[in-house]
Amino acid sequence: MSGADRARRRVAPLRAGGLLLGALASALGCPGPPEVLVPPPRKLAGAAALPVCKDSGCSQAGALLAAARAFSDVRHDYLLDTSSAMVPGRGLSRSAAGAYSPVGLACARPKAEPAAPVAAGAPAVTGAPGSAAAPAAQTVAAITAAPAATAAPGAPAPAPGERAIDFRYVGIAVDSVLVGADVELPAYFSAGGTLDRRRLRLVAMALVADEDPQFFEPTESVVPAAAGGCACGRATHFIGAVKRGAMVAYETDVTAGEAHGTALGLFKARLEAGDRRVTMTSVGELAIEGVEGAPVAGAKGGGQAFGALRMEVKKAVPLAYAIYPVADVCRFSLAEPEIAPLPVDLGVVPYGAAGTAQALITNRAQVDVRVTHGERTVEVPAHGSAELTFSWTPEGATAGCERQTRRDTFVVQPKDASAPVVPRERAVVVPLQVTTGMPTFSKHEPIATETGRSPDYGRASVDWTCPAGYVVEQCEPQLASCLSSTGSCNAEGYRLTAEATADGRGCAFRCTGPSSSLWGDHGCSYTAAMVCRLGCN
Repeated sequence: MSGADRARRRVAPLRAGGLLLGALASALGCPGPPEVLVPPPRKLAGAAALPVCKDSGCSQAGALLAAARAFSDVRHDYLLDTSSAMVPGRGLSRSAAGAYSPVGLACARPKAEPAAPVAAGAPAVTGAPGSAAAPAAQTVAAITAAPAATAAPGAPAPAPGERAIDFRYVGIAVDSVLVGADVELPAYFSAGGTLDRRRLRLVAMALVADEDPQFFEPTESVVPAAAGGCACGRATHFIGAVKRGAMVAYETDVTAGEAHGTALGLFKARLEAGDRRVTMTSVGELAIEGVEGAPVAGAKGGGQAFGALRMEVKKAVPLAYAIYPVADVCRFSLAEPEIAPLPVDLGVVPYGAAGTAQALITNRAQVDVRVTHGERTVEVPAHGSAELTFSWTPEGATAGCERQTRRDTFVVQPKDASAPVVPRERAVVVPLQVTTGMPTFSKHEPIATETGRSPDYGRASVDWTCPAGYVVEQCEPQLASCLSSTGSCNAEGYRLTAEATADGRGCAFRCTGPSSSLWGDHGCSYTAAMVCRLGCN
């Protein structure tokens, strides 16, 4: 398989908005609090109900709770449906509160025209028509057989057999609607008390890279609109391509009387109290580890795991559908491009060092565009893609692994400045994440026994541990002096050692020597020196 084919498979439709679980429900018609979809209860295909949250399960939930804030800028316009019952192209109507209801019209149909990616700064190439996009019922085996795309520099490379992830997210959902990293709960209960119970979810999900990205074109139901652009009945959006991945959700019910403050605050209180009303649901198979400073169940070596949150999709199932505005299939629409992976993770980068990572930008518009990022510009053909490089030099003074997030922006304009596209340009925000900290941590301390015939050599034995998120780089005794005839600490019965501990997280210093009950003085002294380097998982 060519590098172009591998890069093409990295494209994934990524957008922002609401989340449905199962069948779509009708939007509420009355004003008031935000509309929340409540689908009829049913067993989710591919879902497994696990025991109540306690012990290690709650530890992992607490770690995800801490990680959720880092995903507040990540976009998430998806409809979750593990049964793949939705029809790509069907129209949806979105209310002002963000709830979706189905429209009895097909507003779009798949049109597969994948193009080879264009490296930033390279000449544009037009995309040749590709094979038909994979149907919604495509088996997971086909995804498994697809080779993982090359990881961006600085980011951890996928393990053998691991699927490349195009979308990662941790955040809060109220009932079936993904609302972001946090939300004020009182707004989700009506003042009149018509709804007095909600299902609160802490969701961690990952979607694997597409084999063949789908593009869409309008159906006959899409007509020119009087005010410009186009329309498809009362539809505002349409269902896009099916996405495969896995999800873990910690769930609990909340009544109107308990809805005070934020969702994250309520979840934190229940987890700390060991509340047995918190349960866990798994869809597909998602492995999670590596939240900085928080204990994670199954972390290597036990105890705490530090560094960036890492997700691995061990079993991908049909999980979600992308959502697109109807305006994207208008003839002269400047559709917002897609970004993969999202968020863009630069990996572990110490303070003061420059980290870089690549993302694949896919042009969903039916016109050629020019993408400007900083001082660089790259041309991308209609339904083509290009790689952009994002850089960041994090700053700080924390001795430990710190998770930082920031926003970067690139601008999209039509290649033909006279093309009558709407809007004339788009400024696209890209969330970046990095795990950072001081490059090194050093510790020096004088160590000595007393001078005497039988000194206590235990006083010259010390064990040091690097700060969380660091690994040993050097263990060294300096300025050593022992009461041998030559002053050496490795002669006449003296022995001075400095070794890294078995787990690589610290140093063990030892000094032993002779003793006498009748004559002579003995003893040793040295300066213990330890240097640790940033080594977030």
